[in-house]
Amino acid sequence: MNRILLVVLLAGFLGSCAEPTVYQADVPIAEGVWDRSFKPVFEFDIADTVSRHDLFVDIRHTGEYPFSDLYLFVDLKGPNGRTGRDTVECLLADPTGRWYGKGLGFIFADRYQAKVLYKMGDRFPAAGHYSIGLEQAMRTEKLNGVLDVGVTVELSQRGR
Repeated sequence: MNRILLVVLLAGFLGSCAEPTVYQADVPIAEGVWDRSFKPVFEFDIADTVSRHDLFVDIRHTGEYPFSDLYLFVDLKGPNGRTGRDTVECLLADPTGRWYGKGLGFIFADRYQAKVLYKMGDRFPAAGHYSIGLEQAMRTEKLNGVLDVGVTVELSQRGR
């Protein structure tokens, strides 16, 4: 009887734990130079319009990245065709030049990965197909030191 109760409790516990990552994808930046004309688009489907979600921009860069921040135009398009555009400042280093992102280990000590919060605790208004486009908005045509960029959509840990 105790084993059956334990199995039922364990199954209920595991079933109640939702996978926090709904979508994650990255694209490499050719030769580590993000040309203004390269505007990657990330497409995903959303079925859950009740739960809150957090959206992140993922940036992997080298220690040679010449700035402490990265400005992006972020275009979010929903299943109804409605598009919103935001300008997002991704802070990559503190005022002393120390990188905020996590280092990528001993072998790649000069590479950093930053996960920048774009939207927190928002609900998707409709189920369906969404896309997020990223465009670098710096004052240079070719941005050195960016290895790849991406998008992560997670179930929000706040306000569930």
